[in-house]
Formats: sequence, C-alpha cells, structure tokens
Amino acid sequence: MDLARSGLTSLLFALAGLCAGAASAQAQTFNLQVCNHSSVSASVATSGLAAVGSDQFVVEGWWTVGAGNCLSLGNFPQGWFYLYAEQTNSGQYVWSGTDLNLCVQYPGPFNRINTTDFTCGANELKGFSAVLIPSTTGTFTWNLN
Repeated sequence: MDLARSGLTSLLFALAGLCAGAASAQAQTFNLQVCNHSSVSASVATSGLAAVGSDQFVVEGWWTVGAGNCLSLGNFPQGWFYLYAEQTNSGQYVWSGTDLNLCVQYPGPFNRINTTDFTCGANELKGFSAVLIPSTTGTFTWNLN
C-alpha cells in the first residue's frame, strides 16, 4: 500500500511539474491582436521567435483582417517581434517599416524558419517594423490606420 501511495505521490508531483512548466511557457507569450481601422482589407505577416527559449525566428503570413475589424492572431513568444501588412490582393496600401527586410510569399499562407540563405523575388522582400514585447505584456494590439 505504501509503495502504491508513493508511486501515486510521484505521479502527482510529475503532473504538477508539467502544469507549472506549461503555465511558465504561457506566461512568456503574448497575444497579438490586429485592429484594422482602415477602409480596406489587410493581409498581415509576422516574424517572431519560433518558441519560448528558441533563438530561431519564424516568418509567417497571411492573416486577413477586414476593414473596421480586430482579429487575434494567436500567442507568440515575447521578445523582438516584426510586423508587416498590405492591402489584401493589391498591395496598394502598406503598413511597413525599415527595421528588417524579410521575404514573404504569395499567395500564401506561408510559415518558415528564417535563414540567411533563403532567397526571394524582389517583389517578395518587404520592410517590417520591429517592436520589443516585454515580459509584462499579455496582449499587444497593432493598429492599422
């Protein structure tokens, strides 16, 4: 009986450790919300860490956010994060930056680890804006105006 009880106790401690680890990883992420205050539909691409504790960056897109709408794109690791958006299906309007040039893919969707040897066409190289997401951020909202 004592052996069974000690085995059950060990199992409970192991499960508690797993739950605490999952909660810790969750605490190191933020929810990205994009609010499109423009009059056109926008397609969004992002780049951020592949996972909590990783040193690799993922480049991914496209999420479509309708004019006048907000959309939660999911949870991402905190730290440096890069954003780009353009008018859906035309690219006439863009929300870009000069912090980092990254390759996007058309028509998408796409999701890849960013590597230095990846090449893309000239029309697929886009300027992303950088934002540092601190550990105190639970939700970050990017407003497209």
